[in-house]
Amino acid sequence: MNRLIASLLLFLALPLAAQEASESSDESADDKPLTTPAQRAAESDYVVLAQLHIFKYETRRDIPVEGDTWFDVLVPYKVPMPVERMKVVEEGFGEGKCYFDDVELFNEMPRYLLFLVNNPEGEAGEVRGHPDGCAVPVATTTDNRYVVRWPIENMRFEGDVESLVQEYELHGPGAFVDLSDLVGYRREEEIERLHLVEAEDDRGRDFIYRYTRGIPLSDFRSELIGTDNLTLDRVQRGN
Repeated sequence: MNRLIASLLLFLALPLAAQEASESSDESADDKPLTTPAQRAAESDYVVLAQLHIFKYETRRDIPVEGDTWFDVLVPYKVPMPVERMKVVEEGFGEGKCYFDDVELFNEMPRYLLFLVNNPEGEAGEVRGHPDGCAVPVATTTDNRYVVRWPIENMRFEGDVESLVQEYELHGPGAFVDLSDLVGYRREEEIERLHLVEAEDDRGRDFIYRYTRGIPLSDFRSELIGTDNLTLDRVQRGN
């Protein structure tokens, strides 16, 4: 009888133990440190400055779960061969997935510094986003310089990165954000956290704000990524 009771107690405890193990695993995944720009570039097969061309996603409850994104390559920093246009494939949902649904189609498309890896499950030349995050937004200044928008939330930085951050008059795609969905106090928090200023909108929308800080793309490449993690052969890059 004692063995029977012990067996029943063990049987009942198994689901709880499995749940606790799952929660512990989830916590470990959440605790995984973010990669630095240099680490992410080293782990990527492609690092490029690219402009979004078009995307086509399957969605569930308005959330992308699978699809393709096409980019025009503007500057190839790390590539195994010359490339002018890239298709990034993705499936599943959650953190680290490479989707770009929060853009206004039929306007000038936003630019990103992309970190991409070969897709081992796909066709030759097919790529996916780096699992730690595939894109860093890049905006342009009024004097037509590329700036990596700051703050950056999906990377880890070491040393005095703030010394590279400057204030800019940004414009064009990636320079503005719509905070109309937020209540007042949350909007104020985001304005302070992201260093935003109120902007006039040519559509007459309210609560449109402009980013004001960034790191020159040339500094981001040389100081934070490092030339050792990029393709140096101009012929290989295609320029």
